[in-house]
Amino acid sequence: MKKKTVYALLGVAVLGIAGFLISQALSSSLVYFILPSEYARDVESFEGRRVRLGGLVEAGSVQYDEQQLHLTFLVTDGIAGYPVRYDGAPPDLFMENGGVVVEGKFHDGVFVGDNLLVKHSENYHPPTDGSPIDVEELKESLR
Repeated sequence: MKKKTVYALLGVAVLGIAGFLISQALSSSLVYFILPSEYARDVESFEGRRVRLGGLVEAGSVQYDEQQLHLTFLVTDGIAGYPVRYDGAPPDLFMENGGVVVEGKFHDGVFVGDNLLVKHSENYHPPTDGSPIDVEELKESLR
């Protein structure tokens, strides 16, 4: 073979290997965002897989142990809901009926989170006494 052909083949091989390594690194770092109803439709594909679960914190479901920093609550999208276990202090804006995104894995139907983010609207509306929370607006802010 000619020297140019050998160099061309080596160049293609190096580029192919580099492309493969880059694609593997990117695919392992991707974390998908899902809603509880999406998990309910396809449990097997998400079990044990790292995802971001988004939804609303169901009212009355929050239990927090301040001594051990153990937080449990139910996250729902109005169609399905799943318990979440998170070890750590909740963010200041964490509240019932508030939007959250939790990063972690499902394990036996419980979402074990290691990163908890509070979602809120970019538009500030001061609360008025007795005004109901607009659930649809909160759901939209999670997208």
